[in-house]
Amino acid sequence: MRWFFHVDMDAFFASVEQALDPALKGKPVIVDGRNGRGVVTSASYEARKYGVHAAMPGFQAKKLCPQATFLPNRRRVYSEFSKKIFAILEQYSPEIHAISIDEGVVDLTGTEKLFGPPVNTAQKILKCIRTDLGLPASGGLSSNRVVAKIAATLAKPNGFLHIPFGSEEAFLSPLPVESIPGVGPKTHKELVRRGVKTIGDLLSNPELGHRFLDLDEGGQEKRRHDHSIGNETTLDAPLKERDEMEKVLWELVEEVGSRLRKERFYARCITVKIRYTNFKTITRSRTLLSPTCFDREIFEVVRDLLRKNLTPGSMVRLLGVSASSLLTSGWQESIFDLQKRRSWENLYRGIDRLRRKYGEEAIGTATPHIRSR
Repeated sequence: MRWFFHVDMDAFFASVEQALDPALKGKPVIVDGRNGRGVVTSASYEARKYGVHAAMPGFQAKKLCPQATFLPNRRRVYSEFSKKIFAILEQYSPEIHAISIDEGVVDLTGTEKLFGPPVNTAQKILKCIRTDLGLPASGGLSSNRVVAKIAATLAKPNGFLHIPFGSEEAFLSPLPVESIPGVGPKTHKELVRRGVKTIGDLLSNPELGHRFLDLDEGGQEKRRHDHSIGNETTLDAPLKERDEMEKVLWELVEEVGSRLRKERFYARCITVKIRYTNFKTITRSRTLLSPTCFDREIFEVVRDLLRKNLTPGSMVRLLGVSASSLLTSGWQESIFDLQKRRSWENLYRGIDRLRRKYGEEAIGTATPHIRSR
């Protein structure tokens, strides 16, 4: 029997700010979008009652909830809290799959002898996060990864859903088809055109059901690495100078590289995301000849993609970096370069260990020389 526990933090950035400043608890808090500028990256549930949500323009959030406390995005602070969350998860299983900075899956298979029934363990984990870190978290437990994800989403905020083995289809069937992770507006529209409105409709169509929902545990394991590791930030103020954008990208790359090495993945595809002040957003990707987990190699790709695709003179409001096509084995170059790359991997893993022990600022690699061409 497989058991997957999906943990999803509630309004993570805003909740961290409330945990750090108790005076903000119970009050509407909005991260980014200060003074009506920029885009909201996180809103507390107190702010969401007024209709505020992530990705909303700051001016609109300010109009809906003028009494909210607007705070800047403190990416490194949230990253430190994320590390503490995953450190808690690692106490209960060696198999942790980080989906994002505030979301992950714990494989509780085979942990019964140590911690008891998985349903009890899942509740212990949520309680530990709430008690030790002062952060609300929601969770879903199921024998299937996708079902656990959907359950965690439905449990929000600050809740828990256990889907017993054998009840997966009964749980899923009445839900709208857009509840499935990865079903976006375009896919949803096409499914509705085909008469598929609920997950039950999807499951009754074997061809489509297998494509979007594989309830077979073995099938889930095969797709285990079909995710991406990424990070993005809405800037405190729009940037026009490319050099400044590249400095921000370097910080994002360091976090992405660290997570790749922590999960022991190598990325074959690197993507950069650029959003302008007029909300036009572009993403550009490059497939590598040899997969990598090294910050400098990722940054070289990201920097080149930025320089080739940035609209001259435009103001940039958001930047993002993601790594996908993840592999559990790395390099494909000649044997003569293998030892050199292993040395680099050992160096980066050493840096990661020091950061985990002494903090994010304890040590770092030198920022690559950034110069406009």
